[in-house]
Amino acid sequence: MDRLYRPLEEKLNGVVLTPDQLTSDHQTNFGRLHHWMPRFVVQPKTHQDVVETVRFAREHGLFLSTRGAAHSQSELGINRDGILLDMKSMDKVLALDQQAQTVDVEAGVVWRNLVHYLKKYSLVPRVLTNNLGVTVGGTVAMAGIGVASFKYGSQGDNVLEMDVVTGAGETVTCGPDGPEEELFWSVVAGLGQVAIATRLRLQLRRFKPMTRTYYLLYDDIHPFLSDSEKIMDDSRWDHIESWSSPCPQGLKPVDGHRQPFAKWFFPYHLTVEYEEGSPPDDVAMLAGLTPYDNLYTDDLPTIDFFERMIPVFELWKKAGTWEFIHPWMECVLPWNIAADCINQILVDLSPGILIGGHILLWPAKGPSSRSRLFMRPEGENLVGFGILPAIPPKYWDQVRPILENASRLCVAMGAKRYLSGYIDFTQEEWETHYGDKWDWFAGCKNKWDPDGLLNPGFVPLRVPPGAARKG
Repeated sequence: MDRLYRPLEEKLNGVVLTPDQLTSDHQTNFGRLHHWMPRFVVQPKTHQDVVETVRFAREHGLFLSTRGAAHSQSELGINRDGILLDMKSMDKVLALDQQAQTVDVEAGVVWRNLVHYLKKYSLVPRVLTNNLGVTVGGTVAMAGIGVASFKYGSQGDNVLEMDVVTGAGETVTCGPDGPEEELFWSVVAGLGQVAIATRLRLQLRRFKPMTRTYYLLYDDIHPFLSDSEKIMDDSRWDHIESWSSPCPQGLKPVDGHRQPFAKWFFPYHLTVEYEEGSPPDDVAMLAGLTPYDNLYTDDLPTIDFFERMIPVFELWKKAGTWEFIHPWMECVLPWNIAADCINQILVDLSPGILIGGHILLWPAKGPSSRSRLFMRPEGENLVGFGILPAIPPKYWDQVRPILENASRLCVAMGAKRYLSGYIDFTQEEWETHYGDKWDWFAGCKNKWDPDGLLNPGFVPLRVPPGAARKG
């Protein structure tokens, strides 16, 4: 039995697990595309546990990967023959400042738990992802996009301060401005490449107790986008959420064989918060919008609105699709080409690919984010577009070219991929993705992770000779 971990275990308040103690979940992530076995898993309880683990990894030449809820779909949240640092064990809410509307949390805090902790104070993080079952540190390391991002940017943009452990095992407190801002912005949307956040101070906002959601439907993407500009510029809206939904029509030839095709519609859910007894004026809220149909208006307690996707996820789990492969293709498109690009992809996309998934749209404001590493096209207005399927493993070889072709088309038309999804970039494609930020990102990696220990195998950033051995 491997006894290498014993000296580390003696230094920690947390737990060290060896392969015989691991579950299958520790060997993969939500994508279920890769299955790797770590040499051992560390479940830290304190910031110092993280420091000791990084220093141990340096001493023994072991790669170290960080893991939150492991909702990524490529080579993140997993580790091959090194140390997997499972941050969910650091799950404390540390301090709340109601006057400043800030909260300090450990990186392993799950967003849903934080929402419930804050609700009695009528406070909430400015941006919440659709899936609240993920961790604060995990989504900030990706950027973190939600239905309020058009107003507040990414979750990373709403971090005011962090304690981090660098790849050299040093502790640094950093923020978006000031002497350590370079380190801060290399951690936000930095995929855990440079340092590991252990404490984060989040900007909050007050929420009103009720929400009203208008369920609109568009039969053409052009009026959908035209109305989106009006909606994003109207400060009365608190949340916007949209999809592409297929209405299957029959079979047609695509690439030499007949497959299902659909007429695609564009549901749009527009939400405003309000005080009990003072609902919004429906006519005034929807004035100037041109949907194909106004289907439904729904009133919910705001807390229930934040958790609106939980029944959907539970349905996917009951149906078994939660355990399928999830090779999600998400990107951010330039506004001026979004309609043409999306229409080109949807016209031949079989609706059958969406069993246990959906097509996601999210109109966004480019200037709402300061993040250096959340790559997006230039422009005032942007469109997020994602094909989010659940694929039985035996069909992966058939579906893979469809998703890769969609990704290539989007990138060729000026899009930037959102990196939580299925990514299979070449070195050249990685450098193109980051553009003029590539050398800066690589410089941060070499400065703060000098042995190239952290989260290897995904982004091929430069590391110096003598970096940790792999495997």
